[in-house]
Amino acid sequence: MRFRRNRTSKVHDLVVAHLAQVEEAVATMAKGLAAVLDGRAWEEIEELAVLTHRAEARADDLRRAAERELVRGAFLAGTRRILLDIVEGVDRLANAAEAAMYFLTLQRISLPELLHPLIRDAVDTIVSQMVDVKAAVAGLLEGDPVAIKQAEEVDRKESRVDELQRRAIARLFATDLPLAEKILAREFLEKLVEFSDRAEDVSDLVVMAVAVRRP
Repeated sequence: MRFRRNRTSKVHDLVVAHLAQVEEAVATMAKGLAAVLDGRAWEEIEELAVLTHRAEARADDLRRAAERELVRGAFLAGTRRILLDIVEGVDRLANAAEAAMYFLTLQRISLPELLHPLIRDAVDTIVSQMVDVKAAVAGLLEGDPVAIKQAEEVDRKESRVDELQRRAIARLFATDLPLAEKILAREFLEKLVEFSDRAEDVSDLVVMAVAVRRP
């Protein structure tokens, strides 16, 4: 069942704008991580971290605006609660993108070259996962059955990112790199995977919301 736009158009527009802003934060993070792997100057990477932060801050503003409209009673109580959780969950994706960038730039971590292909693959998967999150939530708002399919894609890609993390950690600890470097690289991988885990949480909420609205 499609949500009634005559009562909820403002919430719809705010949630869609919020999704786009979170997607921008994730895309900027991806550019920053690519710059790290390409060996670009830290000053350039730090600027991308700042841009990621700014996108995250704009997403926060939109989240708060959407939450205000929801609290005013745009939907029935059950639906409203799930949508509030979804908006908060999506916002945490921007937080995760920002955290990954600041983790690297504040410590100027050098990631071992043998991990670069796996990290690039993980970042590409995460960017694609964000596209699926956006489509799943937008589909939910529009009453489009594609929401379930996109949510399933988010889950599938979360498994892919987990697999890449396991392979990267195994490869990392098979080297003779100093232990401190191994620990920092592992902690970065954990930061990166946290985004994917949070995306899966959002997809679970979308599936729940679809189930709630079915007769």
